[in-house]
Amino acid sequence: MRCPAPLLSLILLPSVSAGCAISVDEYRDEKPALIVEQFFSGDLEAHGVVAERSGKVVKRFSCDMHGTWDGETLELDEDFTWSDDTRQKRLWRLTKQPDGTFSGTAGDVVGTAFGEASGNTLHLVYDLSVPVDGSTTVLHVDDWLYLVTDDVLINHSELTKFGLSAAEVFLTIRKKSS
Repeated sequence: MRCPAPLLSLILLPSVSAGCAISVDEYRDEKPALIVEQFFSGDLEAHGVVAERSGKVVKRFSCDMHGTWDGETLELDEDFTWSDDTRQKRLWRLTKQPDGTFSGTAGDVVGTAFGEASGNTLHLVYDLSVPVDGSTTVLHVDDWLYLVTDDVLINHSELTKFGLSAAEVFLTIRKKSS
């Protein structure tokens, strides 16, 4: 049985595009340098949107954050307020590894998140349990964070299921004045 060309391209597309991944090292010379534990320490605020596969924005949110660094682990306490008036809390624990990478956990993260910083950029990958229509589903998150100024960071996340796009998240994170 021959596989029709459109079907074959759909089957091969995820494996072909996986080979085109950008490395965080491509940002090593970008400034200002993102020192993860420094930027996320203290009080921060975020504002963002969630877009479905078509690009249509389906939710907006604001998030107040407070981060503390103990020399080894960054605890980032996040309080979300969504456009549908629901609230959500997430507590990240990101531990800096001897090689400078990060591993992390949070209540809705399945397993362990892995991250690497270079230049002005942090790249995190993890699986996230997301509520959908009264139940939950697990989505893979490819999270890219770019420090734009010393106090503003832009975050773009691609959420996928079975290698196919499910949603995107765009947000800004700003350090609050002390």
